[in-house]
Amino acid sequence: MQNKNHIAFLDSIRGLAALAVINEHFVIAYGLPCKEMRCQRILDYSPLHIGWDGGAAVSMFFILSGLVLSLKYFRLSEIPALGSLQLTSYIIGRLFRIWLPYSVVVLVSIFLYQHTLEATALKTLLSPSDWINNLWRSHSLSYEDMASELFLLKLPSSIVLLPQGWTLSIELVISLLLPIGLVLVDRGINWLVIFTLILVLFLGVSPFLLHFLLGLMIARYYRRIVSYLSIRVWLRRLLFFVGLILYTLGNTIPKVFGENFIWIATGIGASLIIIYVISSIRMQGILSVCGLRFIGKVSYSAYLIHMAVLICITPYLLSTLELLISNFNELWITGWFLTLVVVQFLSCVFYYSLELPSIRLGGWVISLINAKVKVN
Repeated sequence: MQNKNHIAFLDSIRGLAALAVINEHFVIAYGLPCKEMRCQRILDYSPLHIGWDGGAAVSMFFILSGLVLSLKYFRLSEIPALGSLQLTSYIIGRLFRIWLPYSVVVLVSIFLYQHTLEATALKTLLSPSDWINNLWRSHSLSYEDMASELFLLKLPSSIVLLPQGWTLSIELVISLLLPIGLVLVDRGINWLVIFTLILVLFLGVSPFLLHFLLGLMIARYYRRIVSYLSIRVWLRRLLFFVGLILYTLGNTIPKVFGENFIWIATGIGASLIIIYVISSIRMQGILSVCGLRFIGKVSYSAYLIHMAVLICITPYLLSTLELLISNFNELWITGWFLTLVVVQFLSCVFYYSLELPSIRLGGWVISLINAKVKVN
């Protein structure tokens, strides 16, 4: 199992999911690219919504996280290679991978927030929603409030600077439980399922732990899944079709089913889509093209910075575009596209100047600790 190749196309999926979150926030901020109610309903209440279905994308994030973090421990068999699990190194690596870049972006957001708080919102032809206008302006944060958003393991109930940070808090906590999950899998699936249900039902751990568990299970049975489905094209396509239906269920069924039902459905849908991808050489090839790989590579930075771009840069893009474009649909499409271009450009800058140095710093700290342990 060539882990390097897997990461390439799995990262592309993560990148597309991150784009869906960015698209959703743009739609919440500026509406859909048409004014007619019928057009809006077709776009918003059909599977076409997948392009800006941020909720489903969050489910995809957690499935991918469980899969990618677990995969290297199942390279040789369905029994986890616990001997290669170094607990201290794993925890430090996760903290530097997630927390340090997040903290730096929070500090940047604090600077931008202080300069935005008193500024008047720009009026544009694409009328911004109250949500985007008031996201920072309606919250007067003390320095203590700002500092509280730096502590990713326990964020405040109201997250202002990086409202999307709630998923990262859950991601960090759940990913730190992976070593326990691997030990339980080694004992048997029943141990893992019971432990997960206890945490979710009785100890208040996020139900996204179930998504992480699904990702771990895909990692464990990776070889068996690929072997079985690679020669059963019809079944693979059926799973993909069912996966798409479940993945896009959030806006195609009545809300009476409840949020938890939607999370579970989109999580199962995301799992089926991933299962289709790992058993389809053709789809892996599509997802491994350079453009998608780049989007996937910088997706974490894009996820971190896109709200600041929407608040601080997009209004100026739109007001400038109005000098050249008067048609509503053309203005929306151009504004959306340029917003994505800015996000991707800044994500590339942040990836090389922040993410990679954070990873290297984490590796240096791990090496230093390991060297001290050997000496002692």
